Amino acid sequence: MLDSEVWLRQQLWQQLWRGPAAVSAYWSTAIQLVCLGLSALGSRELQGPNLWILSIIILLGILLILSDEIASCRNHRLGLLRFSASKSRDRIEKLGIQSKQVDRFLIALCLDRELEFRFRNARLQSVVLLVLALDLLSRIASRYGRCGRKVFEANQDPILSAMQLFECVPFPDADKMLVEPLRAWLKNPPEFDPEGWALPLFGRF
Repeated sequence: MLDSEVWLRQQLWQQLWRGPAAVSAYWSTAIQLVCLGLSALGSRELQGPNLWILSIIILLGILLILSDEIASCRNHRLGLLRFSASKSRDRIEKLGIQSKQVDRFLIALCLDRELEFRFRNARLQSVVLLVLALDLLSRIASRYGRCGRKVFEANQDPILSAMQLFECVPFPDADKMLVEPLRAWLKNPPEFDPEGWALPLFGRF
């Protein structure tokens, strides 16, 4: 079973390189580097100002990425869980899956004020494990390409049932009722679909 703390560190590292702030900083730097290269071909008088602009853009990019990371780690890394759940939703949408249950869970994760208040005091382990399970299953399914939809649908029931129960019970009770079943599922996550129909085509990952 993947340790939740290790997984959260992995998500933080991914956001450092793939988050919105990081992507915008990389694009801005790349564009300014192109401008610097063009100015080197033309007037040398523009090279100095362009270097200053490039330095400012790099500094602002670093500050933007750092502020994004700090915001993600606030409230016991609730922002990081939102980022990961959004990435998982994007993966399953690319597989052609529209899940109302996943959408409702993501909305609650992003907009529920009571949940946010709870995370200010302590991390809800049931939420962490739900997001981890969704991330793991969506990544496994995406490895199958166009066939990933069937893989996801064959293994989604425990996760969607946990999400449905999460909606219906108070947050303190959610940890008592969901943590152990989710940990049990994560100990043996699906490597292949239960029917084994994909093995002859794809082999073992």
